[in-house]
Amino acid sequence: MYVGRTLEELQDLSYNKWTIEELAYHQTTMTHLQACLNDRGQHVLAKIAAEIDARGGFPHYCGDYDGHGTTVHYD
Repeated sequence: MYVGRTLEELQDLSYNKWTIEELAYHQTTMTHLQACLNDRGQHVLAKIAAEIDARGGFPHYCGDYDGHGTTVHYD
């Protein structure tokens, strides 16, 4: 379950002020719904992808035996 800010809460913030977890969650969600997105939604998704690229992509974590995974977790 996602516990971060909603798109409505984030819409007035520039993308560089979003956390990496917010970018990851909203990119994943919007990508799954991409066929249903209108032009504005497609634009937001492109901006999210551009911000992720501007930050050098998602961080690569090394997994370990303590349950720390290798991907960004947003829940």
